Amino acid sequence: TGGPAGRMDHGGRGETQHALERCQLRDLHGLKRSKPSGFVMASVDDSMYHGCLLLKQHRLDCLPLGDASCSSSLLHLLVPEQILAFLAASNEFRQQAALFSVSVNDAVLPHCQQLRTVPRKATLADALSILSAERVPAVPVIDSPSGALFDVLSSRDVRELAAQTQTNDPSMLLEDCLRSLVPTAQRVQTCIPSDSLESVIKRLADPEVAQLVCVDEAGTLCGVITASTVLSTLLPPPEAA
Repeated sequence: TGGPAGRMDHGGRGETQHALERCQLRDLHGLKRSKPSGFVMASVDDSMYHGCLLLKQHRLDCLPLGDASCSSSLLHLLVPEQILAFLAASNEFRQQAALFSVSVNDAVLPHCQQLRTVPRKATLADALSILSAERVPAVPVIDSPSGALFDVLSSRDVRELAAQTQTNDPSMLLEDCLRSLVPTAQRVQTCIPSDSLESVIKRLADPEVAQLVCVDEAGTLCGVITASTVLSTLLPPPEAA
């Protein structure tokens, strides 16, 4: 449920926590085997809530899942997007209409990392420095001096650029590097502050959507929203966990 101003209160978060505690990580579909990664693994018999907490507390991009009966057996790598896909498809969560009708502005933006941007005329090295030093998932690329959103460079994009020999020079202009990626219209997904939490969950559940750049009606950038951001919204703060 939401508070009087539409914000998510501890009660709403508590309902989500209890629902996640009743589910096991093995309930996720599409579990497949992979080679052991050497990371500490959660068990597929752990609750989904426990998996969410590990992802959040350790700021993990993925969480290895193993079989409790065999510590060396890696069954799957859990990513935050899979949790959101589970939520979007779950009847139990659909029934919590009040919880998911809260706005992005009220529920999600307070959990976003501090917004960092880079001008389109910057170098690839400039953008990589921000991604690395600030540990942000993506950096919006803006036009100067208007500040309007031009493109976005995400960690996923960096991995793709690393595989391309024509973009392995960090001194290259960022906008030149971005041209070698898939069209901007497919990579740059936006939302507005008044969008609902439900709509954001459904969009980020799509594995092709790495992040949403929140832009208000005036064109001002408000934040970058990822699946991990939404999990932080749904889980209680440390003192209430």
